[in-house]
Amino acid sequence: MASYRSGPTVPADIITYRLGCKLVYVKPADNYEQALDFAQKEFPEELANVSRNRISFTIMANMNGERKVVRISESAWVAAVARLLRGEVIDVQVRPLAPSADSKELPPQYLDVPHIHVCPHHPLSAPSSPRNRSRDISPTPSSKSDKGRSWFGKA
Repeated sequence: MASYRSGPTVPADIITYRLGCKLVYVKPADNYEQALDFAQKEFPEELANVSRNRISFTIMANMNGERKVVRISESAWVAAVARLLRGEVIDVQVRPLAPSADSKELPPQYLDVPHIHVCPHHPLSAPSSPRNRSRDISPTPSSKSDKGRSWFGKA
């Protein structure tokens, strides 16, 4: 929880950065860019491949008797950090990626129709064309043109 000083400001010689459950003492950064440098240096596994514009800093502040999370903007960095007490915690957070027009999620694709292996010597596996569809084998035994044929070949 941020506890601001009301008296003369004496800069804290050490503050705490917290990312998730990890804590590390750091020297208060002179500016926002240096704060980003410190965060990426102290949490390399988590922040090495994260764009700097996605990293933000927050503190817990008492506002009207309620604890609230307050993000520290770049323009307010110097004033906000100058008022923190020694060892005060600044949470380092990674903002989610903003969806862009280029990264619209595509709808799910239908499964491809499997390619059927065509056996040239078997009449059931020959592909039909519009020209010879009338001569396709029918599974009904009552068909006059297919008398004597069964599902398993010639009868």
